[in-house]
Amino acid sequence: MPDAPPLRVVFDTDTANEIDDQFALAFALRAPERIRIEAVHAAPFSHGVFFAACAAAAERRGGAPTAFEQLAQSIGPERIEAMVAGTSLADAEQRSFDEIHRVFEAAGVEPGNRVKHGSTSYMTAPDRPVESEAVESLIALAKTARPEAPIHVAIIGAPTNVASALLVDPSIAPQLRVLFLAGYPSGAGLPDDSFNLVQDRHASNVLFESDVPLLYVPGYQVAEVLQLALPAAREWLEGRSRLAQYLYETYIENPIEPSPETPGKSWVLWDVIATAWLIEPAWVPTREVPRARVRADHTWEPVPGGRRTMQEAYGARRNAILADLLERVTRD
Repeated sequence: MPDAPPLRVVFDTDTANEIDDQFALAFALRAPERIRIEAVHAAPFSHGVFFAACAAAAERRGGAPTAFEQLAQSIGPERIEAMVAGTSLADAEQRSFDEIHRVFEAAGVEPGNRVKHGSTSYMTAPDRPVESEAVESLIALAKTARPEAPIHVAIIGAPTNVASALLVDPSIAPQLRVLFLAGYPSGAGLPDDSFNLVQDRHASNVLFESDVPLLYVPGYQVAEVLQLALPAAREWLEGRSRLAQYLYETYIENPIEPSPETPGKSWVLWDVIATAWLIEPAWVPTREVPRARVRADHTWEPVPGGRRTMQEAYGARRNAILADLLERVTRD
């Protein structure tokens, strides 16, 4: 029996936010026998918007705040407002767009016209899509696919682009298989303060409430096992190849972690789990669960109707995933 053809994949990524997107995209670029990258769509990001959402959810819900909600409360509304004003979503999206190109360059792969600009704002209501080049790209790609040979979409940032495409043209849903990486397991019974999920909660709920085949990958308790400490990064990446050196420099220059050398500290390569599942689904076991959505206070509730389901990851084979990642990115 011949090997299966590579999956047709779109990555939707806030690549300049931290460092895990770069690792995930580099991993995919070095797995052409499993992944055919059709497009990479840039996503916006905002730590100010995230902390504002966390503070508002904590106030709405009452009771004990989550760790990020506590941090948001300690930052205070004036500083959060300054954070929101200090970096626009348009600037963040452009930085992600530029970083995507740097990953392609480090991997020695010509991007052609596959890198597309995404949204420069979040959805302001559940029925208000944000138009962008990425939305047009995803709709056009979906129309070249079939339910039995779909476009796989790995959302490793805010889901605004993909949710907007589903709202603009709901007919594309059967031609897609969407992976969304966010916060806690949907049945954990915990407030969810995931960066990806709460920046644009409207877009997140569009995914959960849509008919698109969906794999939800919790970051907490699942993807967070993919940790890499500085000594390991130095040993396994530094100088091993052009791409590995780029990833090592990315690790030590993490924009939101200025002290990677602190003893005992590691960094989670969250988004690597998306590429890992595309390469080998057995590395990321899943189960079928009822669809759920996230309220304004960031607690989960069942999607009305209760009949639709989604796949949800419940584990990650860390050693197998990191071994394959490191073997691929250190090739000359």
